[in-house]
Amino acid sequence: MTKKYAMAFFASAIILVSLLVGYGIYVNSTSSAHVAKMAASQYFRVGGAPAAYRDIAPVVYLPVANVYSSQMSDVHFQIDGTLAKLYVKAGERVRAGQVLGDVVNNELSTQIAQAEGKVHAAEAHVARWDGTLKRYQQLVEQNAVSRQQVDDAASNLLAAEGELIAAQAYRDQMAARLDGGQVTAPYDGDILRIYHAQGAIVRAGDSLVMIGDFSSLFIRHNAATVVLEQLKQLTGPLKLAVKTSGIVEKTYATSLTAGNPDGGRDLDIQIAEVTPAPDIPAEYRTVVYKISNPAGLLEPGTYYEAKIYAVSKRRVLAVPREAMLGDTEPFLLVVGPDSRLEQRKITTGVRDDDYVEVKDGLRENEMVVVSGRGNDLSPGMKVQVTQSSRGNP
Repeated sequence: MTKKYAMAFFASAIILVSLLVGYGIYVNSTSSAHVAKMAASQYFRVGGAPAAYRDIAPVVYLPVANVYSSQMSDVHFQIDGTLAKLYVKAGERVRAGQVLGDVVNNELSTQIAQAEGKVHAAEAHVARWDGTLKRYQQLVEQNAVSRQQVDDAASNLLAAEGELIAAQAYRDQMAARLDGGQVTAPYDGDILRIYHAQGAIVRAGDSLVMIGDFSSLFIRHNAATVVLEQLKQLTGPLKLAVKTSGIVEKTYATSLTAGNPDGGRDLDIQIAEVTPAPDIPAEYRTVVYKISNPAGLLEPGTYYEAKIYAVSKRRVLAVPREAMLGDTEPFLLVVGPDSRLEQRKITTGVRDDDYVEVKDGLRENEMVVVSGRGNDLSPGMKVQVTQSSRGNP
């Protein structure tokens, strides 16, 4: 009897445990389904904008632009002396060969006079031995002098002629140094700085002025080939824009006006040189840009956040720049018809300050996410879109 009750007890316990386990599975399954259902009904709020055709002026950005002049140098004194005359002032425009200043060295005049005296003495020696040689050549026929005396006279004449050549060279050297007292402009340009005042004692090799021509400036930098590909898409006239203050504070004195005639602050620019040539495979290339700067808006120096843009606009399918994701392989988060997100790889083209062309991977009017991505959005999420003002064509 006891065994019968024990068997009944164990059977009841097994049934109870089975019921509890089954109920737990049911509750867990029901809860998971409920959670999934609730999650499916939830959404994130994001800002969106439709892909639309827009007129944009393509832009290529230069984070740092080192601007320099191909003609900018110091003009040096050729001799020691006193700066007797200074004919220019800072900011003045000068021409190649124009006299900038005169240096006087009184010792040079004395040295030139001494050199001239040596020349005359050497000429006298040449004349003396030339006459002696001619006389000996006549006397040797009469056996009045020996052949040795004739040879000695010829040797002395050669030595005298050598002394004359050396004396003349020294005299010409002194005269050239005296001519070096005039300091002239090596090329057309502006007097940017003056280092010495009239009356100053100067030495050969010191600088009188700094001269430069800023009407054309240059930018040289190493560019990735992808940047050059972007530049190829910029057709027509190009402009350079840099961040400058409202009034340019000149570092150098120039005759230029620091303002363009049309009132604009952006400058004409063109690619002057690419090394190696574009048809030679290379990851990076050295690019030289030539800037037309007739009004002197820019001076040599470092400028940040410069950009080159095309004057003519292009109509392209574009999205706001804020929508772009991915560095090397760009993609977008696109809102599907069911309000769920889709990650879409795209091919980009030209761009400006606000928009990026989408050449492939997106259709007109498809909605892309431009804000709200801080919620760690991912494909498949359900979103509610508030259209951004940037979405208006």
